[in-house]
Amino acid sequence: MKKLLLICVNYKSHDALKSFLESVHRAAENAKGTLQVDIEVVDNSEHNVGYLGGALPVYNEKAKDYDFVSISNVDLQLAPDFFEKLTELKTENVGWIAPDIYTGKRDLHENPARLKRPTKWNFLIWFLIYSNTFLYKLYHLLYILKSRKRADSPSCTIYAGHGSFMLFTKEFIAQYDDLQFPTFLYGEEIFFAELIRAANLKVLYAPILLINNTGNVSTGRVSLKQRSQWSIESLRTIQKMFFS
Repeated sequence: MKKLLLICVNYKSHDALKSFLESVHRAAENAKGTLQVDIEVVDNSEHNVGYLGGALPVYNEKAKDYDFVSISNVDLQLAPDFFEKLTELKTENVGWIAPDIYTGKRDLHENPARLKRPTKWNFLIWFLIYSNTFLYKLYHLLYILKSRKRADSPSCTIYAGHGSFMLFTKEFIAQYDDLQFPTFLYGEEIFFAELIRAANLKVLYAPILLINNTGNVSTGRVSLKQRSQWSIESLRTIQKMFFS
């Protein structure tokens, strides 16, 4: 039987966590006999060390014992057949599986998050956007409109999945069993995409895996100015690491 470790990061979202775990248990029950699902809850409520700052110590300690490891937020609901469908996927040369993450509040599909690797111009545009509140709001509005067109996207190889639920395979874990994220928050999609690229693995968008995103419970507590600052810091660091 294959084993999956689900690492979920909670920040003052205990109602969402309870609902998320109920959906995980329901999906795990439906996959009994084919997949063992173990859960680790990282609670950042009292001392917030960031999304990956909380998740990666658990990953580094335990990932090597599993066939799959996921890192996720808690404002999500897994479909009842999520783990059943996962065991049916062909994952040869795949390091990261990106599910269909649907955000009903905005009627959009978060994946495929990014089809192609960013260019230097992407970074310049991002720095401009995150330095201006009006441009930041406009950018997110355009993102929502663009993402609504993803509903019929077929299974395909992409550059990066959405960071709210990232699912890694044993092939990825075998190459990266000790990870450190360089900044506090944001940029994790590009960080993992570059690790996948360096390992000659693929990111697979798998729309048969369904997740409902109930929406930004943790980051919604943080000001736009702070989120912009974190985004710029992360992008600058990741640019130096992988794109210089």
